[in-house]
Amino acid sequence: MFSELFSEGGLSFDRLRSFCLVAQAGGVTKAAKGEASKQTLYSRQIKELEEFFGVELMRRNGRGIVLTNAGTRLNALARECFASLLDFKSECKGRPVEIVLGTGESIIDWVLLPHLAEVRERLPNVRLRFLNLTTDGVVRGLADGALDFGAVRRDAVSRPLQAAPLGVMRYSLFVPHGLRKADGPKALEALPMAALAGEGSFRRQLAAIAAKHRLRLNIEIECASFPLVARAVSEGRVAGILPSAAAVELRRAEVEEIKLGVLDSLKREICLAWNPRMVKIRTVLGKAGEVFSQLFRV
Repeated sequence: MFSELFSEGGLSFDRLRSFCLVAQAGGVTKAAKGEASKQTLYSRQIKELEEFFGVELMRRNGRGIVLTNAGTRLNALARECFASLLDFKSECKGRPVEIVLGTGESIIDWVLLPHLAEVRERLPNVRLRFLNLTTDGVVRGLADGALDFGAVRRDAVSRPLQAAPLGVMRYSLFVPHGLRKADGPKALEALPMAALAGEGSFRRQLAAIAAKHRLRLNIEIECASFPLVARAVSEGRVAGILPSAAAVELRRAEVEEIKLGVLDSLKREICLAWNPRMVKIRTVLGKAGEVFSQLFRV
C-alpha cells in the first residue's frame, strides 16, 4: 500500500514540515530566522521535494517566495495531514485538541472573549487559540489550512470556503460625558476624534460619509485597532466611531453611545467561515463550528 510513495527518496514529514514553514514565512531566510545552516537545510529539502514530485513548488518573488499552483496544493495537503495527526495524538494522550480562529482585535475583545466560559463548558476537550489578523490574512489562512475558523465580513468569503452568519456589526459615535457639543451629523464635526488608522475599507467609508454630508472631521488621534480607539475615548478627551459592541466596555467609563443614521453605511454582515476540507478531516471542527455560530453573536 502506497508503495510508489516510498519506493524512492525525497519525501518525508521533515521535508514537508520545512516546506510549510517556508511557505508560511514567505521565504527561506525568514523561516530560518537568519540561521545559515537552516537556510541551507530548507533550500535543499524543498529542492528534494520538487525533484520527488517533478514540479516547481516555489518561485522567487523579490526577497521572498511565491507558491506555484502545485506548491499551494501541497501546502494545504501537508497542513491537513499534520493537523489530523496532531488531533489523533492529542486524543490518544487525553489532551485537548487545539482549534485556531483568526479575526480582528475588536471581534476578539468584544464578541469572542465574553463567551469563553460557555465555549469551555460545551467544548471541554478543546483548547482555543485566537489570532489577530486582517481580513485578507484570515481568508488566506483558511484556504491553506493555517486557520480552522475565521470571523470576517460576509462579502470577503467565497468558494470553496463556507460560512454561517454571526450577525450585523453596526457602528455608533461614542462620546465622553460632558464633551458633546452638537446633535445629529454635526456632532461628528464638532468633536475631537480618535479614529482607526490606515487606508482600509472603514476609513474609506468614513471619508465618503464626511464628503456626502459636507463634514470636516477633526481627527486628533489615529490608532491601530478599534480597542485602542476605545481606550483613547475612555480617557475622556476624544470621541470615536466604534462597533456598537464596544458599548458594554465604554459604559463603565462614563461614555455615551450615540446612534446616528449617517453611520448606517458602515454596518457589515459578519460570518463564521471555514474550509470544508478541514472539517471533513478534523471531526472536532464540525461540533466546534456549531457551538461558535451559536455563541459568537455580533
